[in-house]
Amino acid sequence: MSSIRILLTTLGLLLLPNGLSAQEFTLSLEISSSLGSVGGGIQNLTFGQQDGASDGFVDGEDVYSTAPTNNGAFHAWINIDGQDWQTCLRSPSSEEQICVIGLNFYQTNPIFLQWDSSTLPESGNFILEDAFGGSILFVDLQQQDSLLIDNIALTSLVLRVTPPIVESFRRGDVNGDQSFNMSDVISGLENLFLYQPSMPITCLDAADINDDGSFNLGDSIFGLYYLFNGGPNPPTPFQACDEDPTPDTLNCAAPCP
Repeated sequence: MSSIRILLTTLGLLLLPNGLSAQEFTLSLEISSSLGSVGGGIQNLTFGQQDGASDGFVDGEDVYSTAPTNNGAFHAWINIDGQDWQTCLRSPSSEEQICVIGLNFYQTNPIFLQWDSSTLPESGNFILEDAFGGSILFVDLQQQDSLLIDNIALTSLVLRVTPPIVESFRRGDVNGDQSFNMSDVISGLENLFLYQPSMPITCLDAADINDDGSFNLGDSIFGLYYLFNGGPNPPTPFQACDEDPTPDTLNCAAPCP
């Protein structure tokens, strides 16, 4: 895991377009050093965003970090806004989160960090780097799950988190008029077969009428079958603005109001 650079200036909250909201996430780091020897041990650090959480300290939700009495002992902590934490949960926000993971080495023994990359959202970015802009250390926490720090000069690492965004839309509302009808099927066909459609699609998730994770002719056929032959309803979210319950690579540049 990591030593992190000191928290930079607090960034202002970015306003999200209607239909977009910051997603929850939890990053748990197990940081260990010199197990079985004097000055070693394990530190578990947690940083995340959670609905209902406060940006300040809440007993039972957050835990401050307490430094060991022996200044030469191994220790790890998260520094946010000048305060040292063991666990810090914040309210969901779209702004980039920058915090510092501080490391105190026991003599020259290396420090080992590990985390479960599979628990991190697929969207967003979770980057751990050295305090010099990543010139010595640059790790994508979504792509690997452990790290050995054997350079005792790396006592501060910067954790940069771009929170994942949850998109909401109305399935089938291809033209963005907040309903699903024949004009949406026509708009979908135009985007599939015309070089310059009259209205380019801004929400591919909405155009994925059959929810197979892609936009193709099958979506128009599914829509026509529903409209004129008593076919099944398009999968949720249909006729209501909501999140996609099915993970896929489609995005929504213009979410529903």
